[in-house]
Amino acid sequence: MKNLRITLAVIFLSIVFLISLKTYRHFIISSDLKNEEKLKLKKSAEVLNECFDLKNKSKRTLNESMKLIEYCLEEFGFEK
Repeated sequence: MKNLRITLAVIFLSIVFLISLKTYRHFIISSDLKNEEKLKLKKSAEVLNECFDLKNKSKRTLNESMKLIEYCLEEFGFEK
């Protein structure tokens, strides 16, 4: 009877350990994906800010600004 309890305890702890490892692995993978996505968004924002030419925005008319925004979004707005 004592051996049965020890065996069941070892099996239970093994299952809990394996589930914990899987959960930890999933957490690490999702963290990496979030960091990768943040870097991609940051890079896209830098490219778009460069394209919008914010330093000279007061020299453009509203219509010219809209055309520039449309061009930038078409050219750099999404990953191909």
